[in-house]
Amino acid sequence: MQTKIPSGGQNNLAHFLGAAVKGVEKEFNYLFTFGKSMPRQSFPKSSVSMPIPVVQPQAPSPVIIPTAPLVATEESPLAEAPPAVLERITPEPVAPKKPANRMVAMKDMAYANKTEEVEVEIYFRDLQSPSRAIRMQALRQIKKLSGATATAMLEDLLSREQDTLQIIELLNALAFISEEATTSKDVFKKFIHHQDTGIRLAALRAISKYHDDEGFNILVSFIKDKDPEVRRQILNCLCWSFGDKCVIYAVNALHDPDSGVRKAASQISGALKVPQAISGLITLLADPESDVQLTAAASLKKITGEDFGFKAKSTKRDKEDAIESWRFWWRENQTKFKRNLTRG
Repeated sequence: MQTKIPSGGQNNLAHFLGAAVKGVEKEFNYLFTFGKSMPRQSFPKSSVSMPIPVVQPQAPSPVIIPTAPLVATEESPLAEAPPAVLERITPEPVAPKKPANRMVAMKDMAYANKTEEVEVEIYFRDLQSPSRAIRMQALRQIKKLSGATATAMLEDLLSREQDTLQIIELLNALAFISEEATTSKDVFKKFIHHQDTGIRLAALRAISKYHDDEGFNILVSFIKDKDPEVRRQILNCLCWSFGDKCVIYAVNALHDPDSGVRKAASQISGALKVPQAISGLITLLADPESDVQLTAAASLKKITGEDFGFKAKSTKRDKEDAIESWRFWWRENQTKFKRNLTRG
């Protein structure tokens, strides 16, 4: 038996189903259209999934480095890094460099005996000590070795040493030994033009001990050195090593612009009793430096045997009176002194 639906009911059902279908279609169209209308967002391509921190190395903190290789650029040392898989490592300590063996050149040297060879090894070690007292003690002991051994040892050390103070110590020790053993002057000549004043002077003092014409000429070439200390010490070396040969240089140095050189020249003139220095010494009685005045007065007395009561600590008026007395005496007696010089 079939149930009949009233015609009015069929229309309502059809209307309902049509509205439902249209609603679903509208919903579908809305969703599809919304997906197309959404703006697409672009992201930069990068192989790094997370930022890699640039870690500043700080001891003793470990340094963070990537296990994969990095591509360094000037802008960023970690640019184009691969995916960061990091591990922590501690940098290995760097071992200090070992000093060069300075005894190598001494192995082939001829020693007087086995004891001397052992002593040389000990002195080599002590001469590398930072303590000056230890080095000086070693140098004193070296002087007790045989002349040939001590000379060879010091020359070898000089060829290697770079420290200014130790070079001076070695030059002085070698100069002492050279008085008793044959040491080539060439060893010292290598240092006379050294940029350090102390080294130059140590070498020049050593050369002065040879008392030969070559040494004299070398010293004279430095008598007008720009360094006043060099001029002063060279003047002393010349006069104490070569005596009367330095007279002219002592007289000229009485007018040196440096007070220390003038004082040294005054002392030398008095010690050698140089009559040619009398006029210059009288002039130095009015020197701006009181110690130069005192030295000049003492030297004048040694040379002439006269004393006009000049005192470096006297009043200005008393000193002027004494200077005038010296000048008057010299005007009356310079002929006699010149005559004696001619006879000499």
